[in-house]
This record gives sequence, C-alpha cells and structure tokens, in this order.
Amino acid sequence: MECPKCRQVHPDDTYFCARCGGELPCPSPDSDPPVPGVPPYCPRCDPFLSRASGAPNPKTPERKRISRPLLWLLGIVILIWLGVMAWYFLSEDKYLNMKFVIVPQGCFQMGSDEMLQESPKHEVCVDWFYMSQYEVTQSQWESVMGHNPSSLNSCGENCPVNGITWEQAQQFINKLNARGKERFRLPTEAEWEYACRAGARQRYCGGDDADLVAWHIGNARGDIHPVGQKSPNAFQLFDMSGNVWEWVSDRFDPQYYATSPKTNPKGPPNGSRRGFRGGSVKSSPEFTRPTQRNGGDPRTNFGDLGLRLVRIP
Repeated sequence: MECPKCRQVHPDDTYFCARCGGELPCPSPDSDPPVPGVPPYCPRCDPFLSRASGAPNPKTPERKRISRPLLWLLGIVILIWLGVMAWYFLSEDKYLNMKFVIVPQGCFQMGSDEMLQESPKHEVCVDWFYMSQYEVTQSQWESVMGHNPSSLNSCGENCPVNGITWEQAQQFINKLNARGKERFRLPTEAEWEYACRAGARQRYCGGDDADLVAWHIGNARGDIHPVGQKSPNAFQLFDMSGNVWEWVSDRFDPQYYATSPKTNPKGPPNGSRRGFRGGSVKSSPEFTRPTQRNGGDPRTNFGDLGLRLVRIP
C-alpha cells in the first residue's frame, strides 16, 4: 500500500491500531521497520501493550481476574442466602404474626402398647407440612373472632386460647382463611404425633423430663401459661406437651389403629367424636405423652382445650 503522505509502500496493517482501530501516523524513514506478524499499536494504547510482542507492558501492573471457581462459590452462597430469606418470610403469617416451621416428610411408629386405645403400634408415613410453632393465642383468636372465649385468661393475651369447641375452632379457621391468600386447617392425628415426636424416642414432646417441656398439673399451679416458655422439641415446636389440649381434625375411634392406612391417615370416616392431643395444665405428666389419645363431642366446651394450626402450602 502506498502512503498518500510519504509515497512510501507499507504493509496494509501498519496504518491502523490493532487495539483501538485508530489511524496511525506515517513512520519516518529513520524509524524501525515494522516487525512482520506483530500488529502495530497507537501511542494511546502502547502504555498497556508492548509494540514488539503484544505482551503486557512490564511497567504496568497486570489486572487481577477473579477465578471461575470463586465466582461459582460466590453465586452458590448468594442463592443459599436468598433461599433462607425466602423461607423465613414465607413461613410467617404477617397479619397475626403466626410463625410456622416446616415438618419434613417421614415415617414413624405411631401409637404404643401402654394403653388399649393407643395400640397397636404401627408404621405411619406423612408428607411434609407447615405447623405453627405455638398454640393459637388469645390475642390471635380475638383479632379474628372479635371476642375471647377463654375461661383461663389471667396470664394475658399471649396465653393459648382455651375453652373452645371443635366447631368453634373450625369457625376460626374459616374466618382466617377468608381474610387472605393463606389457608389453614387442623392437623391430623398422625401429623400431630409425628410433629410431637420430631424423630426422637422420648417420653414427652421434646424430652424425657416433663417439667422441662410441659406445663402440667404438677408445675402449672392450676393456670395456663404464655406460649413458648418451655423447651421446644427438635422441630422447634413449643408446648406440644401440656398447657392446653389441642384439637385435631380426625374423628375419634379407640380402635382406629387396627385399620388405619399407612400413608397420611385422616381418621375414621364416621363417628360423633373428634380427637384432641397433648394434655393440659390439668393433666398428669402421663397424659402429656405423644401417644396419649382422647376424644370428645365437637360441640362440647372443654375449659382446657385449644388448637394449633397447619398451613396449607
């Protein structure tokens, strides 16, 4: 190529910078000839690259690059953090400030051979579900129903609601479901016992010492107590043993375990009574065991009976 300025013939690639594409000045006759195969660079780009070899200029420090494995690790950490935050916000009902925990799916030996209505011991498997960490409190009930039916209310609004029938519990759930997108229900007997046991072989829901995990007739002094004061079980559920009995969704049949299905049993199809679990402040520790079963008329108002919710995903 003949340069229109100096009329000398030069290679075609000597008049454009290989980095920025800018036009290069004509070389003077005294300058070094271009090195064959090495692209030229303009003065603006030359401080970063060597004109002779195209390698980084030793006077200019090389820019450090983040390794690809480190970027992958950083991305995984961010995804885990986002997942934890999503779980936290999705596991809390904002209106009533009800906290729910995930109970993972699993199988366990339901029942015992200690009492006739708890036998026979049999294997049951349940799907995962959300269960409220605490029993429904008096303030939560009143915010939905507009009144507090509790007969035991001397300890304040953070005490579990009590003195309610199974039918009243259903009315509360129906009104709560009508208020927003979240939906709730009572746990089944199998879900309740599985959540209470929390994968452990313990005498009570959370340990072998009733005084550590339950308010019962021996330590409650005749009154209920605010939720969450005793130690939780392995699923971080409080007061599964003691404080107030908790309604479940199943009809109650003392002989149901003989014919109960293995997967997600929901109780007998017929019957006039409904089950409740967990014992109360009026119960001896023996009646706060995970396997203890009881049932009653769904229209009867028991003074020491409340509820705990399951959130439908």
